Amino acid sequence: MSTSLSKPIPAPSLPLDGRAFALITAAGSSTRFGGQKKELEQLEGRTVLEHAIEPFIETCSGIVVTCPPGLRAEFEAFFARSAMSPSIVRLERGFAIVEGGSTRQDSVRLGLRALKELGCNRDIVLIHDGARPWISSNLVRSIIEQTRMHGACLPLAPLAETPKIVEGQLVRTHPSRSHVMTAQTPQAFSFPEILAAHELAAGEGYVATDDAMIWDHYVGPVFWIEGERRNRKITYREDLSASPDKPQAQVAAALAARSGIGYDIHPLIADRPLLLAGVQIESDRGEAGYSDGDVLWHALIDALLGAAALGDIGMHFPPGKPEWKNADSTELARTVAAMLHEHEWHIVNIDCTVIIEKPRLGPYREQICSAIARTLNIPQGSVSFKAKTKEGFDAVGRGEAIEAYAIVLITK
Repeated sequence: MSTSLSKPIPAPSLPLDGRAFALITAAGSSTRFGGQKKELEQLEGRTVLEHAIEPFIETCSGIVVTCPPGLRAEFEAFFARSAMSPSIVRLERGFAIVEGGSTRQDSVRLGLRALKELGCNRDIVLIHDGARPWISSNLVRSIIEQTRMHGACLPLAPLAETPKIVEGQLVRTHPSRSHVMTAQTPQAFSFPEILAAHELAAGEGYVATDDAMIWDHYVGPVFWIEGERRNRKITYREDLSASPDKPQAQVAAALAARSGIGYDIHPLIADRPLLLAGVQIESDRGEAGYSDGDVLWHALIDALLGAAALGDIGMHFPPGKPEWKNADSTELARTVAAMLHEHEWHIVNIDCTVIIEKPRLGPYREQICSAIARTLNIPQGSVSFKAKTKEGFDAVGRGEAIEAYAIVLITK
């Protein structure tokens, strides 16, 4: 706690009535995780970072995410193809990626400046670690409510073990566990004051271990509420597999798993491209269809919609409607992936088969798997593609048509 009674930054007038904005920090080097970007690791069908952001989309007007220096373009491309992209686009004040600095404190200051550019003014900002994927919407709402009343609020969790204060190899003090707690995020503040405090700290060289410490040093005391046991931060790789309430989570995931099957067939005609998951195959004939005729995407879309009990491709993109004439089926698939995300369904894996007499599709296997994974925002290792022929039987065997089958597994 600060020892000075006189603070250089006046406390805000209460209660606060502005909007809420979020700053998600993901600019660290992940050294203790092994050097790989922990926020981009997969967790239950999505990345850690997507899990961390999701509760703020429904409560905040604008969101800024910090990323490591030099990775802004990579992060922007990731979010452009993310299943949550449609929700991000609908944010009232927008979404932005900003490169961080050499320390977390520097990164937060740069992120706060970016929020100002989004229009954050007499508002509330919630600063959250992108490596805390198990944050709940209820905790976010509670912190916003208490910040309106007190100007600053953070969640604290009780210690599970007895703390000791040491000097060298000797224990010097035995503080009471009832008076020592651990800080979680999001930590929320009145925006003008926390931005001014960060700027002042940078100018004076004051170093803090979290944002509540900066607020306390320059503005005043921070109100706290009880955090959540499951709101843990991922620091080491083993933290990723140690999901909170893991046995219960595994049972729930098993009960919430569904599979879907999709099938489609198209005639093959001249003067049309042969498309499979958006990949153009070298061929003298392609699929006939009202849209672009991509038989593989059509089978996959039906499988995804069927697994989630959301109808079929004809219901959502009916042929005959002008807007679907020559439609890009990759965009239709991206739309369906967003629909599943909005219903809290996540794609676990895909197995698909295309049947065509010629050309041979084996050389395109990796390209097709990559296109499917990229569009649906899932790991390429979760996609299987096989090519078969009909050995001369029926219309497909005679080279008059192309068939596709797809099976998907989704989970809540």
